[in-house]
Amino acid sequence: MKKTYLLIVSLVLVISLILAINVSSSMLIPANENALENGKAPDHSPVITRTQSGQWDLERVDFIHYAKPTSSGKPGKTETCYKLMGVKWSNVPVNYVINPVNSQALSADFITSAIFNSAETWDSETSQELFSDSYSLDTSAKYGIQDFKNVLEFGDYGNNNVIAITSVWFTRKGKQIVEFDQLYNTRFQWGDAIVNPEKMDLQNIATHELGHAIGLDDIYSASCSSVTMYGYSTEGETSKRTLEQPDTIGLQKMY
Repeated sequence: MKKTYLLIVSLVLVISLILAINVSSSMLIPANENALENGKAPDHSPVITRTQSGQWDLERVDFIHYAKPTSSGKPGKTETCYKLMGVKWSNVPVNYVINPVNSQALSADFITSAIFNSAETWDSETSQELFSDSYSLDTSAKYGIQDFKNVLEFGDYGNNNVIAITSVWFTRKGKQIVEFDQLYNTRFQWGDAIVNPEKMDLQNIATHELGHAIGLDDIYSASCSSVTMYGYSTEGETSKRTLEQPDTIGLQKMY
């Protein structure tokens, strides 16, 4: 009886050791609900997704750009007025795809020009070419699909107070960005706010959103409201078309 008991214990220990070796050799980290709920991500919009196998392969963060503050901003403890996500692209320049289809009769030329100028605004403040000078147009490209295509699209987000959203996928290991997608909410009227101040200025918002695409977080401190990465905007605003010193400092710390 004693020998049988010892044999069973030995078998259990061997099986446990084999399982431990197999788990430790995996490159993927098993997902669990507690970890998903408490996973660290930039404030205001953390989202962590899993692969179909239930493993963490990539993490995703959604940055939601609001038209009005949900609460009054307060000065931060340190007034750097920029915040890094802690992830960045390892290989640049980054290619991107524009879907110009929209319900507001905006021309493809206007859309591509505004977005290209926004991308070049970031490129001009660093010695590296971050965004490729050549982009592609694809009327079938969709926001929110993890396919390693960096898509910018117009569509109805379903919230009257959300101007745009940028989703960023990155690796846990190496902290490298692998994709970004952007959706510009058609519940707002888009255009050139210099021509018509009642419009939401596309170049203004795209410059902010592309800051997320390269690794910058939102800033919500009231004393930093003039920077490009400030998390709120309004119709007629064009100040985010250009970068302020804190935006440039944050950019150059990464690239």
